[in-house]
Amino acid sequence: MTDPSPEMPLASWLDLDERYRIQSTARLPLIPCRGEGAYFWDSEGKRYLDFESGQVCVSTGHCHPQMVEAITRQAHLLMQTGSGFTTLPQILLAKRLAELSSPPLQKSYFACTGSESNEAALRLAKVYTGRFEVVALLRSYHGRTFASWSLTGMGGSARAGYGPPMPGVTFIPAPYEYRCGYCQSTGTCNLSCFDAARDLIDRSTSGKPAAVFFEFVLSAGGMIVVPRNWVMALQEFCRERDTLLVADEAQTGIGRAGNWFCYQEYGIVPDIVTLSKSLGGGVPLSAVITSAAVADDAVAKGYMQSSSHTGDPLLCAAGLANIDIIEKEQILANVKEVGAYLKAGLQQIQHRYEIIGDVRGIGLLLGVEFVEDRERKTPSSRLATAVWRHCQERGLHLSYRPPAHGHAGVLADNVIRFLPPLILTRSQAAEALQIFEEGVKAAARGQGSQKIL
Repeated sequence: MTDPSPEMPLASWLDLDERYRIQSTARLPLIPCRGEGAYFWDSEGKRYLDFESGQVCVSTGHCHPQMVEAITRQAHLLMQTGSGFTTLPQILLAKRLAELSSPPLQKSYFACTGSESNEAALRLAKVYTGRFEVVALLRSYHGRTFASWSLTGMGGSARAGYGPPMPGVTFIPAPYEYRCGYCQSTGTCNLSCFDAARDLIDRSTSGKPAAVFFEFVLSAGGMIVVPRNWVMALQEFCRERDTLLVADEAQTGIGRAGNWFCYQEYGIVPDIVTLSKSLGGGVPLSAVITSAAVADDAVAKGYMQSSSHTGDPLLCAAGLANIDIIEKEQILANVKEVGAYLKAGLQQIQHRYEIIGDVRGIGLLLGVEFVEDRERKTPSSRLATAVWRHCQERGLHLSYRPPAHGHAGVLADNVIRFLPPLILTRSQAAEALQIFEEGVKAAARGQGSQKIL
C-alpha cells in the first residue's frame, strides 16, 4: 500500500488505527496533531482548550519552548545509557527533588510510568518491612501493571478477564464525603469510615501490613478529596503498626495541588512518595522518593530495582527543565489563584443548576458531579455525557469518558474532571466556564444530545 498522506480525511486515519493498533483503550474520534500552551489542534485544524493536559502530564503546557530546547539539547548529547550507569541529569534531578521534598525524604529512584513507580514502591516496602500485606482504597487508581493493578480499587471491566490479583491486598472504604454511607448525615467526615477500615484490616489481615497506598485526591475514582482528619488518622495508624505510608502523587504532585507535593498541603510527610505524569512535563518520567533510612536499609537487605530506562538522561533532563519552568514562572502561585477562580466559577454554576450535585477539588484538580436529583443524589452519566459532548463540540476538551467507551466500573461516569495545564490564565478559565455553563444549561433544559462521540 502507499504511504498515508497527512491530507487524508480523519475517517481514513481512524481506519488505519483500527487496522494496525490493538484497540486496548477507548478512542475519541479526533487525532491531536499540534499543541501550544493550553491548546491543541486536531488533524482537521480544529482548536481545543485542553482541560486534560494530555493525560494530566503536560503541566507546563504543550511544547513549552524551554522544554523543547532542553530535550533537543540533551538528545544531541546522550539519550540513553542503561541501568548500569548513573548520569549527570539523573543526579541533578534526584538532588532537586530532595531539595523540594520535606525531610527526611531524600533519595529517589526513576522510571517511566506511574505503574512502574508504584511497583517499585511496593517492592521497597516489602523488603524494608519483611512483610507482604498491603492496604489500598476502594475507588483508587495506581496503574495497570500486575501489582499496581492489584492495588487499584476498581471493578467491572478493570477486573474482568485478568484472573486473580496479587495476594495480600485489602481494600478499605474511600472517605467520599458527598456519598459516605458512614457519616452522610453529619455533612462532614467524622471518621466512622476510618473506624470501619481499621476493623476490616484487623479482621482480615495480620494487622501489621507492610504499607498503605493512598491518594490525596482519588481523581479517577471521582475526584474524591480525602479529608484532612482522615489523613491524620491514617498516619497515626501507620505509626502504631510500623507500617509504611505511601502517597501516590501521580496527579497531585509537582504543582497541580498548589504546592510541590500535596502532602505539604496536608501538613504530613509520608514514608514513600510516588510521582509520575506532571514530573516529566510530557515525557515518560516517574519517581519513588523516600528517606535515606528506608532506602539504605532496604538496599542492605537486598532491594534491587531497575529497568532499561531507569534514569535515562533524556527523560531526567526534561524533568529538570519542567521543574525550572514551574519555579521561574511562579506557576505554583498561578495554580492557587486560577484554581480558586475556576472552582468558584464552577460553584456558581452549581448554585444555578440542580443537575450539579457537587463541585470539589484542590488547585487545578477539580471535579463536577452530575445527578438526576440533587436531594437523592442519583448519579447521572446521561447528563454528564451530554455536557461533555457539548463542550467537545465547542472546543473545550474535558477529562471524561462516557460509559459507552468501555469504562464501566473503572471511572466515575457521572463526574467530569477539570485538569488544565498549570499555566492556565484567568481568561482561559473564563472561556472554559462559559462553554461549560452553556452545556449545563442545555442539559438541564433537556436539550443535551444523547449521542455519544
